[in-house]
Amino acid sequence: MSLEITTLEERSAECEDFIQRAAGARLCHTYAWTRMVEEAFGYKGYYLIARQDRQIHGVLPLIHVRSKLFGSRLLSQPFSDYGGPVATSPAATEALYHRAIAIAEEHGCDSVELRNTIPLSHDLYLRQDKMSMYLPLAPNAQDVWETLRHKTRNRVRKAERSGLTVKIGGQELIGEFYRVWTVRMRELGTPCYPCKLFHVIMRTFPDQSRIFLAVLAGVPVAVLFAYTFKGWVQCSWGAALRGYDSVGPNYILNWAAIEYYCGQGMQWFDFGRSTKGSGQHTFKERWGAHPIDLCWQYWTPPGGRLALATPTSDRYRNKVELWKRMPLWATRLIGPVISPALA
Repeated sequence: MSLEITTLEERSAECEDFIQRAAGARLCHTYAWTRMVEEAFGYKGYYLIARQDRQIHGVLPLIHVRSKLFGSRLLSQPFSDYGGPVATSPAATEALYHRAIAIAEEHGCDSVELRNTIPLSHDLYLRQDKMSMYLPLAPNAQDVWETLRHKTRNRVRKAERSGLTVKIGGQELIGEFYRVWTVRMRELGTPCYPCKLFHVIMRTFPDQSRIFLAVLAGVPVAVLFAYTFKGWVQCSWGAALRGYDSVGPNYILNWAAIEYYCGQGMQWFDFGRSTKGSGQHTFKERWGAHPIDLCWQYWTPPGGRLALATPTSDRYRNKVELWKRMPLWATRLIGPVISPALA
């Protein structure tokens, strides 16, 4: 099977058609996502295509992320829970994988990170501490409502009685979304992404992207950024101000999004990734959501050592605690500078 690397200079209708038909493909597998990250952050993108008899049998989008702090790596895909090769045959998957490794070796990368849901049959480091969860939707939101647990419905009703309302919109809500989201990121000790990330997603995918705000007395207290692809709703970024936990803004926010996307004809609601056993994981289980295994795999060169930037690692634990104590304005200033390399 021959393999070619596109120049990323123009879209291919043939490739877009393949992504639309391919099982397991997500928005991050599109040419547009790779191009968006490349243009917004100055990284080099590689969009690998496996062909046989002139027909596309697989794709693997990659971004070469370079950072003085976090090294050099190939990643599929940044700013997404998903990635890795999408192919119609094992041979296509193998061809894409080996070409990715060749590119990594050529550029002296420290690692290749593939955000798979099904692990590749190679001796790679496998990270499985994270998972996503999804809820099947229906054309009539009431049908979904009736499947929810009694306690979950009660928490949505309690949020409504508390005076919470939900605002739905697009790019005009990014500022309000970002203010709440960055507060929560500081509390978690996580550098925030630059605001331009959300602007470029909205500009690149205006019809697919929406922001949801839970508002109390005119103040946004919980936020959600979601986008759609092939019947899937992907909730990639969300946050709630901790001082409002008692009124349950996350419950009314997620229910409003579920109700909205039922009306849009979506089929599955992906709550996004969380650490297994965490509070976020428990919250998603309360909706009766089903698990999606995230099998992130890592290649390193011979003799290389993998260094993951995780909040629980010895290398970063102290830095996380320091970040939590920094002034909010400082995290909003510094976070966008270093966070793209952690995408």
